[in-house]
Amino acid sequence: MSAIKVLMFGWELAPIMSGGLGVACRNLTDALSLKGAEITFVVPKLPIDISPEKFKLLNAANVEFDKKLLKKISVDCAICPYISTTLYDYEYSGKKFASSSELYGQNLIMEVERYALAAAELSRNIQTDIIHAHDWMTALAAIEAKKILKKPMIFHIHSTEYDRSANNPNPTILKYEKIALEKADKIIAVSKFTKNILIEKYSINPDKIFVVHNAIDNSKGSGIISEGFKSSHEKIVLFLARMSVQKGADYLLKAAKLVLSKKKNIKFVFVGNGPMLDELIEMSFDLGISDNVVFTGGLSHDQVDKAYSKADLFVMPSVSEPFGLTPLEAMKNGTPVLISKQSGVSEVIKNCLKVDFWNINDMASKILSILYNDTLSESLSSNGYHDLNQLTWSRQADKVLEVYQTIL
Repeated sequence: MSAIKVLMFGWELAPIMSGGLGVACRNLTDALSLKGAEITFVVPKLPIDISPEKFKLLNAANVEFDKKLLKKISVDCAICPYISTTLYDYEYSGKKFASSSELYGQNLIMEVERYALAAAELSRNIQTDIIHAHDWMTALAAIEAKKILKKPMIFHIHSTEYDRSANNPNPTILKYEKIALEKADKIIAVSKFTKNILIEKYSINPDKIFVVHNAIDNSKGSGIISEGFKSSHEKIVLFLARMSVQKGADYLLKAAKLVLSKKKNIKFVFVGNGPMLDELIEMSFDLGISDNVVFTGGLSHDQVDKAYSKADLFVMPSVSEPFGLTPLEAMKNGTPVLISKQSGVSEVIKNCLKVDFWNINDMASKILSILYNDTLSESLSSNGYHDLNQLTWSRQADKVLEVYQTIL
């Protein structure tokens, strides 16, 4: 049997762009390649020219096409999947980017359309069996490739516009998602939670949707202890995410006030940047708990691992989380976790505590239980590895290959 050829469209890819989406795309691509799939992975831009060992990587910004085909678009709303922007007109921004602000920037909608035109052009010279696209930013690119290649298309949903916007979706992004979901031959959702949203909000036939959860490299974390935000007598509660409405940091702050009314020797550490950061800092003062709250801003990967190792508890209080890799990262580092029930990852891990994001009383109670019950804390920490051993990228790649087989 010959190897399956896959034309894969992504918007970011670790280590070039290594947010949650980039990490998931890279790990899945590597795992599929190890199982014999021949993957051509297309990204919109690259900061440098690189050549991965396991698959072919193409920079769509190198593709020449008639710029007159680009429409002039302006969008007066939050258009980016992970950051917010306001009204800007499109100007062609070049072949390379220096930071995430350029890839997820002020002209995102126009970049998405430029990516689609480049995808159409490069598809003319590619042989493939399947087109596999990750999230809405690649929707138009995959559709254009499908038109030219006449090959089946899989749309892989890592997050929906309803998740990102807290049920206040941008109509343009919603349109792109809806079109791709309808034109896809099969859909992969990263959780049952996400599958249900696709059925309820987008009216997609459930038989068309396959659930393949994300996974993690289950080698143990560094165990390195960081310096800086903890004294020897303090407990540390860690939050790590974008400071956005989707991630629920405001609910954790309200729960923190209840926790600190019971115990004073606790520090709540918030790692990350985002549109709500200033509001959250102000909230910590308004709640009277600013002395026990630290906002670090963004950290490097090494610093994040150290933060996990330093923490006594990791909390993910997301309002709507399609999957959520950070609890797995925490568990890998031996840190107990408390997660929102409104998340995909809650479907696949058992050795944790779970809470409805809005129930700050229950959240506070469970934070105190883990911090001051050594038996519970040690059990969650030591048994977390059992969950991780079931969530390998090799196993998830097998499931993706099974989806491929349904349309070949």
